[in-house]
Amino acid sequence: MASDAPSLTPSAQENLALVKEFDLQQNAEVSRVQAAIESISAFFGSPTYFAFAFLFIVLWALVNAWGDRHGWAHVDKPPFFWLQGIVSSNALLLTVAVLIRQNRMAVLAEHRAHLDLQINLLTEQKVTKVLQLVQALTRPENASPAHDEEAAELAQPADPEALLVAIKQSTRRS
Repeated sequence: MASDAPSLTPSAQENLALVKEFDLQQNAEVSRVQAAIESISAFFGSPTYFAFAFLFIVLWALVNAWGDRHGWAHVDKPPFFWLQGIVSSNALLLTVAVLIRQNRMAVLAEHRAHLDLQINLLTEQKVTKVLQLVQALTRPENASPAHDEEAAELAQPADPEALLVAIKQSTRRS
């Protein structure tokens, strides 16, 4: 099956390795408690747990309802207050575990967004410099600087502060 995989350029392979290394580094920085909570969250978010919880609730209700009809002294009479307590406690613990995981994922997303922003700004600076060099090389000696207004505009560096202000203003209007 390995021959079916698309061949990647060395730079693409290097980029994938870098992203993998970043992910491994982020996961290595997770405490044991955090890792345990995330493992538990992963299990509780699985179809296996869903099926178990569904079957547990149905069986609990059926056994206790059947026992009530036959006069058994059983644990939980309808409307199943013990079952409600178990389910509520489970929901509380799952909610907290999910929130803990989401907080860590939000921090990771913020780090990645910051990295993306830095790379995009650096790329913009490099492209601007390349356009300026190309424009200088292709401009005839006696031509006016405005002979290609679009190229001249693209050769100007972006103002990140002005863009940030514009973004903030446009989101306030929405």
